[in-house]
Amino acid sequence: MSYTIAAAAAATGTSATTILSAIEDGKIAGTKDERGEWHVEPDELHRVYPAVAETAEQSPSLDAADIEAQIEAIIRQAGDQLRQQLDDVKRQRLPWWRRIAG
Repeated sequence: MSYTIAAAAAATGTSATTILSAIEDGKIAGTKDERGEWHVEPDELHRVYPAVAETAEQSPSLDAADIEAQIEAIIRQAGDQLRQQLDDVKRQRLPWWRRIAG
């Protein structure tokens, strides 16, 4: 599974700007998806930037409530993205004159 720019930055302890610059400079390979978001394969990313080792001191322990809240946030975000995609598809299926008139 590929990293987004933000996830790649977090996995390497760098900034999103650093990762994007590395892609643009050809240091690492990245691909854009249909929405224009960059993705980097983990092997390609860690070939240049080592992974950040997480220790118990670096990451706070999560309890079940924290994990559940994170899962709910991810589900909400996915639902929002799906609704946006559905709206986009509906808008594309309208006749040209309806898209202009609103």
